[in-house]
Amino acid sequence: MQNDQFENIEYLVHDSIPIEDLNRKEKLISYFSKNLNIPREHLNSNRDIVDLIMQLQREHNPMIYEFNEEIWIFLANSVEFDTACIETSRVAGKNSFYNRTKAKAYIDAYWKNYNSAYPSFHGGGGDCANFVSQVLYAGGMPWVDDGRPNHYTWFSNWYCKPGASNKDGDKRITLSWKVAASFKRHWEKRAAKQVVISYKDAINNMADLAKQVFIGDPVQFCYANGVAYHTLIITGYSWDKAAGVSDIVLASHTIDSNRRSLYNTMLKYPQDYQLRVYVIKEEA
Repeated sequence: MQNDQFENIEYLVHDSIPIEDLNRKEKLISYFSKNLNIPREHLNSNRDIVDLIMQLQREHNPMIYEFNEEIWIFLANSVEFDTACIETSRVAGKNSFYNRTKAKAYIDAYWKNYNSAYPSFHGGGGDCANFVSQVLYAGGMPWVDDGRPNHYTWFSNWYCKPGASNKDGDKRITLSWKVAASFKRHWEKRAAKQVVISYKDAINNMADLAKQVFIGDPVQFCYANGVAYHTLIITGYSWDKAAGVSDIVLASHTIDSNRRSLYNTMLKYPQDYQLRVYVIKEEA
């Protein structure tokens, strides 16, 4: 497949994500300042807010449930909340049961025709992480559920139970299943390894990158600070004849496609942006 056969897709940075993060931070500052009598100037930094949230969590203070999802999405996007390594070491044999053939079959069946068995977030918030989670589940990655309904916000859990809706606060679907930031927190620990690389370095090393990643591996496009703004999945490989480089083909929802060129997408964005690939299992 050559690059001129790729679909003509409008590539847009998800500018709504930084705006939503600012609004989320402002809501938390206002709430904590009012209810805990903390001067606003003492909550200016993300580090201050993270420390306060962690203290409330340790105290089992019911106040943290007032903005349950808002709090956990804020934590997932906060570089100060360092519960997971940026890089995970290779784990030989991890997730060896993952079936890439089944994952690929699901991609081909539902990249455009959404699976009605799952909720859709296409009309609000974006459906990209939801779709990639479905692919992983179809490929044999099991749910992780500690059995506590209120833990649907926890990064360690990952599931979408029958009857789940696209409504905020639905405890049948975890944030890690449907929200890019929480998806990142879950899979950076669960994948066999990660590949984290700047767009610039990825563009200059496409052949090497293509050897390290495989069909059925999730991909996240991230801002330079590491905040994920789009979640996709590898569905194939290609040779870009015009550029003379190996290419990786991606599938996604929200911008519905199963023929998106990774190489040509990265060329459209700032070169200090990050590419993050979760290699679910390493191939021999």
